[in-house]
Amino acid sequence: MQIPAPKSFENQAPKPRIVQYRNKRYSVRLEPIYWQTLEILAERQRVRLGRFVAELAMRYEGPNFSSYLRVFCMLEGEQALARATLGPTHHGLLDVVTNCPNPGLILSRYRTVIAYNHAFGEWLGPTDVAVIGAELTSLVQVRTRRSLGEVWQDLITGREMKTDAKLLYVAPGRVNAAQANILALRSQTYQEFYAVMWLSLQAKRPPLPGGIPVPPKAAQRDEV
Repeated sequence: MQIPAPKSFENQAPKPRIVQYRNKRYSVRLEPIYWQTLEILAERQRVRLGRFVAELAMRYEGPNFSSYLRVFCMLEGEQALARATLGPTHHGLLDVVTNCPNPGLILSRYRTVIAYNHAFGEWLGPTDVAVIGAELTSLVQVRTRRSLGEVWQDLITGREMKTDAKLLYVAPGRVNAAQANILALRSQTYQEFYAVMWLSLQAKRPPLPGGIPVPPKAAQRDEV
């Protein structure tokens, strides 16, 4: 996805626009750069802008649809940058992870999830939390040999290439545990950092009577 930079940020004041699909109208107020991004994404999927916005609206249940569209555009841009960064040097790693049968995901330097595969979604199970765009520790509890913040900084700066972690996902009625390997990925060309995380699954812990699971002490989340 190639999105030309705006000539002037002074011209990026939010503008209201009405799009329509199947006799339903959507009135949205966005900056022109976001409208431009949505048009490009709709064209890539070979659909009209109205249908593209309508399909996004059907996924969203919150109070601020315009904000949702801005975040969606930013995440699409992040994924496009990851493909450009990782594709030529890591043999299309983004596609490898998303199509791999082993649970895995790709993280940005800010530990936000920019891609994950079906196996990771299966490991999480039903969840009301959006995975794409979520910060890792908002999804799962993470334990590393030192604080996650210190380890992550070492991965970014190149002092470490990989690290091990223990993951714990707690939801009503279930607790999922996994060992994980986090690998640092860098591109000298783009001066960007990403990380791929692969999970090695452990047996799921049965919930206590009453459906309230209690995580083991060994898997408590480190301070970040």
